[in-house]
Amino acid sequence: MSRGKVSMGQAKMGSDEEHLHDSAENTQSRQKPTLRLILVGRTGAGKSATGNSILGQRRFPSRLGAMSVTTACTTASRKWDKWHVEVVDTPDIFSSDVPRTDPRCKERGHCYLLSAPGPHALLLVTQLGRFTAQDQQVVRQVRDMFGEGVLKWMVIVFTRKEDLAGGSLHDYVRGTENRALRELVAQCGGRVCAFDNRATGPEQESQAEQLLGLVEGLVREREGAHYSNEVYELAQQLRWADPGKRLQRVAERVAARGRRRRWSAWLRAALAAWSKLPWSWKFGLALLLGGVLLHWLLLQRRQSEVFAEVKSG
Repeated sequence: MSRGKVSMGQAKMGSDEEHLHDSAENTQSRQKPTLRLILVGRTGAGKSATGNSILGQRRFPSRLGAMSVTTACTTASRKWDKWHVEVVDTPDIFSSDVPRTDPRCKERGHCYLLSAPGPHALLLVTQLGRFTAQDQQVVRQVRDMFGEGVLKWMVIVFTRKEDLAGGSLHDYVRGTENRALRELVAQCGGRVCAFDNRATGPEQESQAEQLLGLVEGLVREREGAHYSNEVYELAQQLRWADPGKRLQRVAERVAARGRRRRWSAWLRAALAAWSKLPWSWKFGLALLLGGVLLHWLLLQRRQSEVFAEVKSG
């Protein structure tokens, strides 16, 4: 017998340190504890279809194709066992760096607001047998947006479960030659499950129960806590502010976080490259940089002297 019961409401449009917070802060979640889930993944991986499978109803627009159907972050909910489950579907906001002027930057802020005060799990949706460089780019962008620690709160959901042909998903993961995938599964604590998004009825509900059971176990390990960072804390501080201003402030903080992390990554790469240079090259570059700095300091001094002469004259 199914543990869950679907009860759908209207869909809403909507530092790397982790902090532990008690789950569920609004009135509804005090009545029934809440599980907040965010769907992430590349365009065409099946995020929206997976969300519909979890919900047991078609709440997110979905169709097979390389172009994204989802254009804005959206959330829908269901009841499962003792939980009120909220699922956030996302558009193409993880496939590449997002400039501050790009509309997707605002959608990243929107994603934070819809999942505030923080998700209990991020669901990385990827196709079975097709974990590509695009998927790896998505993982990097997710880490840039949420922080390094977010992988500890991630579950990998493989679509096209039917391609296993009755085989074991864990055997597939252990036997794959895709090193990047194996490493990611290890970083996520081995939390994986598979979905056939064409399934209906009891088979569909069984898949949802397996996934939600994984998330429930993760919440139990965290003693009921959800993921958080300084952006979620800002969102909570501004929860009574004007909605437009709140979204703008949060989106700006997300963009600033991305810039800091990209700069840090560039600096680490530069230092790594420097450490591999021969000593003679390092000495030459040090002399060159020292000469450039000395030249700049002399120019600044000369400009100050000229300014003083003009002022005294």
